[in-house]
Amino acid sequence: MKLKWTVITLIALAATAAGIYWGVDAFNENKNYQGNMRNARNAVAAHNWSDAAIYYSAARGIRVSVENRTALEQLNYLKRADKEIRHNNWQSALNLYSLVLATNGGVDLLNKAAKSGEDYVTALKNADESADKASSLQVALDKKSSELTKARSSAEAAVKTANDAAKAAQDSAKSAVDAANDNATDLSKALSSQQAADKAAAKSEAADTKTSKVDNHKKDKAN
Repeated sequence: MKLKWTVITLIALAATAAGIYWGVDAFNENKNYQGNMRNARNAVAAHNWSDAAIYYSAARGIRVSVENRTALEQLNYLKRADKEIRHNNWQSALNLYSLVLATNGGVDLLNKAAKSGEDYVTALKNADESADKASSLQVALDKKSSELTKARSSAEAAVKTANDAAKAAQDSAKSAVDAANDNATDLSKALSSQQAADKAAAKSEAADTKTSKVDNHKKDKAN
């Protein structure tokens, strides 16, 4: 009877020891799980996707949950989005953020991170597009300014040519007027000379006529 109770006692002690061991193991396992999950969430808050993925993977190795399963999928999209941002691929990054938000059972912290990322990338995309438009407008303005400068130069050249032609025409007309005046002066002098000659000839003819009459009168008296 004593032996029987000894065996029962030993079995009870073994069961108790096993229970204690299992309890301690379960406690440690849960402690490790909770520690990894806590570290993963802290890494997400710091936007450290690589560390978050390490901690979520460790937690999943202990116990699979909706959070650590979907978090790893979302973290993959977030890491890829960061890579696209570094290459200024705004639309690709936005598409990846949309996949994060569309993940079934997504982690709230990761959803918030994706939404924040969306706002940030949208702002960058808009700024980039505005810069492109401003650059295009500047190019158009520079081109128009160049065209106006060329047009102004052409107009100035045309005006100068017209002014030169007008001055040449004025000079030519003045030369023609001066020549005409000179010709008129010469003609007037010639006419004056001719009139003087005609007067002289008339006087000479009158004198000859008078002399002839006197001679005839003397002849008549002599007869």
